[in-house]
Amino acid sequence: MAINLTDLQPIKASTDLSSYTSFIYGTPKIGKTTFVHKLYGDRVLFIATEKRHKVLVGAHVQYVSSWIEYLQVLAQLRNKTIQERYDVVAIDTVENLYQMLEAYILSKYNKTEFGQVDWGKDWTDLKKDWKEGLQMIERLGYSPVFISHATQITEKIPVSGILQEQVNETMTLKEDKKTKEKYYEFAKYVPDLKDKVMAPINKMVDNILFMTVTADESGQEHRVIHLRETLQWKAGSTFEGIAPVIPLSADSYKKAVEDAIGLIDDDLKKDEKESIGMQEEELDYDALMTEARELGMKFHEANRMDEVQRIVDETFGSGNKLTGATKHQVQPLFVAIQKMKEIL
Repeated sequence: MAINLTDLQPIKASTDLSSYTSFIYGTPKIGKTTFVHKLYGDRVLFIATEKRHKVLVGAHVQYVSSWIEYLQVLAQLRNKTIQERYDVVAIDTVENLYQMLEAYILSKYNKTEFGQVDWGKDWTDLKKDWKEGLQMIERLGYSPVFISHATQITEKIPVSGILQEQVNETMTLKEDKKTKEKYYEFAKYVPDLKDKVMAPINKMVDNILFMTVTADESGQEHRVIHLRETLQWKAGSTFEGIAPVIPLSADSYKKAVEDAIGLIDDDLKKDEKESIGMQEEELDYDALMTEARELGMKFHEANRMDEVQRIVDETFGSGNKLTGATKHQVQPLFVAIQKMKEIL
């Protein structure tokens, strides 16, 4: 494909959820597969590693029982008719597919366990085939969705490494018997996958959704989706302003994404308006310098001058002072003041 920079168009956030890659995990029977089916309808092809989709009426499900069968599915996904038929390919579940690959590699070398092949060739093939086998979905023009189970691990964080507002009733304050160092111990939900299995997926997906059951103040239970990372669970979203937790439903997720994209559009419009305003209105150096000194006093009183220096270093370069800005530096002076206002 020939490159022509004159044809470049600005990126716009899409409300089409099939254009985003996702990793979805949660507690057993929470409704992960049903959620994906309702989200994408008949535009999603499930590559199922378990025969448990019998009541998922209307779903398009292809069961695989080995890595070879998975490769056969990938080969058919190259078909233009299939590419027109589906937008999304969902792996349900990831952990089972990885076990199939492990069995395939061991069979390839006629071994019973890993580490028995010279030069670690079995481990190398496992890593390479896993990465390429997952990435092929996206290369063929589909948006991959990965589904997995959740598990709980025990986390330990030193008291010095956690903000007080992050401490909650799920954490237990303990003390190391040898070092006497105090730390918080708590349970954290993570995907039930080894790091080496999750690593290529982490690099591929736009969103990580954690599904679980929570209870309100009256004790009534609700199924929810967590879209933001906390100390208690792994999650994340490409949409900066998305709600951190929403009801577990396809409609709620669609609305959350639309709202987040609306915030992006509003920010762009605001930035454009402010930019135009700056161009139309000449910046007042003396007024900005007065404002800079006033803000500097507030930071000094709050013992936060290190933050001011960080902003100055980022804006003017290391070793400079805010009050040393000249009239020729009125624009970066304005930028530095805006940054100070934001964090103050």
